[in-house]
Amino acid sequence: MVVAFVLIRVKPNHDREVLERIKKLEAVKDATTVYGEYDLVAKINVDNLDDLDTFIFDVVRPISGVIGTTTLIATSVKK
Repeated sequence: MVVAFVLIRVKPNHDREVLERIKKLEAVKDATTVYGEYDLVAKINVDNLDDLDTFIFDVVRPISGVIGTTTLIATSVKK
């Protein structure tokens, strides 16, 4: 399993609608709005790096209002 944190920048005044769409995605385990350089942070779990690519490029980035993403892959996961 791959755990990653996706930092998302969105167009002004689109934070809430993008957050609601992100939260509904199966791979998303938690998501919240934040202040600073990024507008949203989402914790995701996927099976492998190919699934991570697909999730970021084909699912998250096409969401209306998303300007860009930065993905941080966790080095280890404690259960």
